[in-house]
Amino acid sequence: MKRITYNGEPLVTGTGVTEALVHYVTHVAGMAAAVAVDIPVLERNGTVQAHTLILSNSTQLTVKDVDGLTEDESARFPVPELPPVGGQAFAMAPETIRQDAPFLDEDPLDLTQR
Repeated sequence: MKRITYNGEPLVTGTGVTEALVHYVTHVAGMAAAVAVDIPVLERNGTVQAHTLILSNSTQLTVKDVDGLTEDESARFPVPELPPVGGQAFAMAPETIRQDAPFLDEDPLDLTQR
């Protein structure tokens, strides 16, 4: 179990959730936009509730171990599905590329083509 400090607020969650968030935030650093992520958090009364964190290139997290909680409790905190970082790539048919982006086949230094 870990305690994350996010915008000055301490949040207790599972180790897997924390590791995923730290990894994600380090890769979000290059993004211009912010993303919302829901994570499971242990409340003071012992229940687990979802909290929404807004992550951006300026997000800062502080992480500390939490004593007194058993490792099997982390099963209560599933790692959330995080939105993809950056653009998404997919294959396109060559004829689609020639139609949508014909300039890709041009030599930018060859001025006779223009």
